Amino acid sequence: MRQATHSPAPATDGGGGESSFRGSGAKRRVLIVEDETLVGIGLKSNLERLGHEVVGQAANAAEAMALFRDTLPDLVLMDIRLDGSDGITLASQLLKERRCPMIILSAYSDRELVDRASAAGVYGYLIKPVSAEALAAQIAVAVRRFAEQEKLIRENAELSAQFETRKLIDRAKGIFMKRLKIDEPEAHKRLQQESQKRRISLPELAKRIIEAEEMMGG
Repeated sequence: MRQATHSPAPATDGGGGESSFRGSGAKRRVLIVEDETLVGIGLKSNLERLGHEVVGQAANAAEAMALFRDTLPDLVLMDIRLDGSDGITLASQLLKERRCPMIILSAYSDRELVDRASAAGVYGYLIKPVSAEALAAQIAVAVRRFAEQEKLIRENAELSAQFETRKLIDRAKGIFMKRLKIDEPEAHKRLQQESQKRRISLPELAKRIIEAEEMMGG
């Protein structure tokens, strides 16, 4: 078996399931997962001509997983047929560990394969042989789609956090209204005053009020 080669990861960690995405105009660190040596060499040459850095080349799932964790690539080119492994399944597994743009490389254009790749969460699909021009275009598309998806994920997370915060504050206001026999505007005012007095955020104060109420059996 051909030994996997790689360049070390940068000092900044992109692990923990989070993205380490770089801007669309930036030089990208690319991991190639391809079991045909000559194809891998051609991809590496094209990527370097396009200004990118190849951080490693893996021939199977085990090598790919190790290099993915070690080098933290900005982009992955994944062969659909690997030595004993399915590239789409592997791509899905890698994306669960850390999100980054992934492009499937295949000699087949079957609709079923394209649909499977899309469902797995990859951001591009290239038919072999791959030219430098096609590679450049697909990388640009994949990077843009990935950036849009990451923005949507962040926005949804922010909205969810805001909703949870509102629920906490509303519940704390309800406790004040019940215990102090006051209306909602006055309860909100009391919460703000207490937050400033204790020098803690309103959500944190709300949590403490709710916890205290639960301890008292309210």
